[in-house]
Amino acid sequence: MSGFKCSSGERSNIYSESKFTNWSRYNPFDLEISTLPKYSKPKLRFETGSGAISVYVQKLHPKFIHPVCAEDIQNVLNRVPAKFLVHLHAIYLLGGTSRQLKASKKSFRYGCYESGTIYLYAFPEWMLRNCWGNLPKPTVVEEYKRMGADWRKDEAGWWLEFDQGSLERFYLFDVLLHELGHHVDKRVWERDTPSAERYAEWFALETARAIREPSTHYFTEALP
Repeated sequence: MSGFKCSSGERSNIYSESKFTNWSRYNPFDLEISTLPKYSKPKLRFETGSGAISVYVQKLHPKFIHPVCAEDIQNVLNRVPAKFLVHLHAIYLLGGTSRQLKASKKSFRYGCYESGTIYLYAFPEWMLRNCWGNLPKPTVVEEYKRMGADWRKDEAGWWLEFDQGSLERFYLFDVLLHELGHHVDKRVWERDTPSAERYAEWFALETARAIREPSTHYFTEALP
């Protein structure tokens, strides 16, 4: 995996200045993936109706947390139509690295997708409560609030706070489904990066809504 680069889609901080950029090859997020063992035993393997998906869980750095577990991922994907999971082979829960701790909240990467594999990055403990200074634009605020995160203001500025439940929802219904959107996008290799990201965001939003509201009819793969 030494030639790895997550070129087809990444879920950075949702308001990251680097969201629509391809990172340099030598960055702490691609580097962690490039050093994964070639062969390892999955924590969980489950059938989806369109094939099997293996979930791998990497050893956790002491200053990171895994927001979700393998069973959480299975539970969500079991509620997604099997046609969206065709050729999705593996999901990795990564462990975090010391170099990633130095990444700012504006450039932190939550997940990425490459060739039938979704990678979910471990979450640094220090980001459970972090100061943004000024309140972001309303769409930014609502994106986090929709998953249950809180915004609080004090003399230092505006703070974004996650608890266990809101962080879990964020990873499952935003990050995971965003990366699945890149997998589903049949035109991902034709789109420019902003267009590919808009598709993935739309897919995550609509899929999460359909999961929460079982009576909702699933959409087609075409952009609205």
